[in-house]
Amino acid sequence: MNASRLFAAFCLSLALCWAAAFPGSPMAAENVGTAKRVVNDVVTRSFGQSVQTGDALVANETVITKSRSAIDIRLADQSSLTIGENSELILDDLVYGRDQNKVTGAFRMMSGAIRFASAGVPMDFLIKTPTATIGIRGTQFDVLVNDGSTEVAVVEGVVVVQSRFGIADVRSGQVYQVTTRRAAFADARSPGMSQAIEFMVTMLADGGAGAPQAAPYPQKETRLIVLPPFLANKDKENLLVADLPAGKVYVELLPGLAPLHVRRIKQLVRQQFYDGLAFHFVRQDYVAETGDPSFTPGGVGGTGGSGTAIAAEFSSTPFTEGMVGMSRLKNDPDSADSRFFFALGPTARTLDGKYTAWGRVVAGMQHLKALKSANRPKTPERMTTVRVVADLYK
Repeated sequence: MNASRLFAAFCLSLALCWAAAFPGSPMAAENVGTAKRVVNDVVTRSFGQSVQTGDALVANETVITKSRSAIDIRLADQSSLTIGENSELILDDLVYGRDQNKVTGAFRMMSGAIRFASAGVPMDFLIKTPTATIGIRGTQFDVLVNDGSTEVAVVEGVVVVQSRFGIADVRSGQVYQVTTRRAAFADARSPGMSQAIEFMVTMLADGGAGAPQAAPYPQKETRLIVLPPFLANKDKENLLVADLPAGKVYVELLPGLAPLHVRRIKQLVRQQFYDGLAFHFVRQDYVAETGDPSFTPGGVGGTGGSGTAIAAEFSSTPFTEGMVGMSRLKNDPDSADSRFFFALGPTARTLDGKYTAWGRVVAGMQHLKALKSANRPKTPERMTTVRVVADLYK
């Protein structure tokens, strides 16, 4: 036997030994699915090669999509897994037991956007992200993983989302968001998810030729909320809606009065910073204060923030009922951060000229009045979500 044949035999023997010793390796892995459609630049990490339509994808493989790229994978049970641009997904394992007619396994989603549509086969399957684990029982849903957050929007069926904050059943039509600070249901998909999923679907439909350029927020105006008629003509970019236990509160932003504060508030709102935060102080003749992510029910907190201070923009505008102002440290006028307060009664006038006013309640004041007076309560009332109204239009 010549040297080349000896070397080939050695390589084959080594490969077989490797597969036996490491059954999770690509050499031993079974096919997870097939690339049904590939648009532009999609690669696998371990092999470092482009994925083409019709290619088999194996367990433990990492699929990476580049900018303006997408892939539609038909899994072994005929479920559909669609991956959008700038995504990374590790196909740890998927086993379709035809005898048991059940799918088991797990994928790890590191970043990007996916759409999953079950083929109807019973599933005991997980998708793990940096902040959450999504349990699938057979359903259709979208996921966005971005900057340490996980957003799950269920189209049909139910998924179970587990994080360090607890476990939630997310059902058809519901949206659930997990960040490093909190987990909460949302009224609607974030603009980022809506854009990413729409972009992905368009890419796969036309091969990328007509896919829209990325934009920070939705462009078309499709109503996702119903505004009170008297607010219809308000500037939606400078209108917030906060969901409280008793109902929605609408706040008109005042950029002419406090441009730095308005800009920072909108940044925090669009980061979903305020979602789920508690009212850590409420006194009905005075103010209701919120916006502290460090607050612990019944314990410490009330002085925390996002870590970015804002210079004071004091004015002569009085803190009459419904005005919204920025909290700060007592002896530092330029220490405002994320905490803010709603003026509820006449005692709030003692704050005139000492705190920055940046908004006013234009609807829903009765829901603020329904908050229970408390100081660092053990069971605080919370804002479920806070959104810029312009972002609830698509």
